[in-house]
Amino acid sequence: MTVFVLKLIACITMFIDHYTYIFIPWTGKVLTSVSGIPMVTSYVLGRGIGRIAFPIYCFLLVEGYYHTRDRRKYMLRMAVFALISEFPFDLAFQVTGGEFQLSRMMSSQNVMFTLLLGLILMYLYDLLKMKYMLQPVIFNTLGAILIVGVSGIATALRTDYSYVGILFILIFYLFRGKKIWISGGLCTVILLFSNRLELCAMLALVPIYFYNGKQGPKLKYLFYAFYPVHLLLLGAFAGHIC
Repeated sequence: MTVFVLKLIACITMFIDHYTYIFIPWTGKVLTSVSGIPMVTSYVLGRGIGRIAFPIYCFLLVEGYYHTRDRRKYMLRMAVFALISEFPFDLAFQVTGGEFQLSRMMSSQNVMFTLLLGLILMYLYDLLKMKYMLQPVIFNTLGAILIVGVSGIATALRTDYSYVGILFILIFYLFRGKKIWISGGLCTVILLFSNRLELCAMLALVPIYFYNGKQGPKLKYLFYAFYPVHLLLLGAFAGHIC
């Protein structure tokens, strides 16, 4: 399975998640009944499918970090798209009654800020590794401080997925190529720090398992643009743009 296919899966499942969140009301129930047969509610089904997207993006972020020719440009590119995506993100999720309220707009930042912080974490962690690898006490201490610090920034900025997203990225980074460790790490983080619906994120490991290391069609900026564009369209169709 190529990078292109993984990105396509991530985009489709993310769209389903966001469409469900915006247009399908949460009834407060996990199950409904059709002709007496228990069925998962459409809201839970849509959000469950949506949980697949983020782990794939975290995996691709780490792979991109290792394969990019210029890591600083990679971080800059992510920062630019994070800024571009903030208005569409607020429009889709933070606007009520057609009115922009600063307090609501500042209550959460889009997921690209989380991915950007993940890139910064990996970059700084590698610098520590190069400088202090032969001094394990210093390296482990500074590494722990770095991880806690970046997680704290994600929490303070209220980025989408917050510190849990940082931990997801960290797991793919530290255990790269070790499928069992990645599975155990993700499951542990979800059980400790997230809701049970997030367990559906483990399904993302299926397409990741079949990743073959190949690029496929190179449509990098198309996939970057998909995030803000689809949020802008969903926000507009939801009536947030008069």
